[in-house]
Amino acid sequence: MQVERYLGKYGGPVFTVSPDTSVAECARRFGHLTGGKRYSVAVVVDADQRVAGIVSLGDIVYAVGQHEGGAAAIKVSDIMTRDVLICGVDSLLEEVLRQMAERGVRHAPVVQDGKLAGLVARREALEFLYQWAQLDVDNLTGWLFSSHARY
Repeated sequence: MQVERYLGKYGGPVFTVSPDTSVAECARRFGHLTGGKRYSVAVVVDADQRVAGIVSLGDIVYAVGQHEGGAAAIKVSDIMTRDVLICGVDSLLEEVLRQMAERGVRHAPVVQDGKLAGLVARREALEFLYQWAQLDVDNLTGWLFSSHARY
């Protein structure tokens, strides 16, 4: 199943920050809802909405542990993960989940025409695939055991 179909249900606003955002500002923004959800990661995008990296709450905690009060002034670009698993809207969701498991990550930004188009979150993607599979099972069961069959 393509990522585009997943985004049809779980797409929406993605929590983004620019590379020049301070760690303090990023931390404040983690406390607010984005599209009705709280995120544990922010996608770092440039002015053209191209993915530059990803920063997590864990990255911020680590920066505070390393730099204490000085962490507030550090830029997100100094602590973000640059080697990010990125997928396209036409990627297979199952393949994206396999790659996420191999790399030990829970999120993958989605790009279309080089620009951020969404975010695959492992938990939601697995839930989506489970619901899709359950729908298939329910339909097959209905077709197989229909009492309306004449022969």
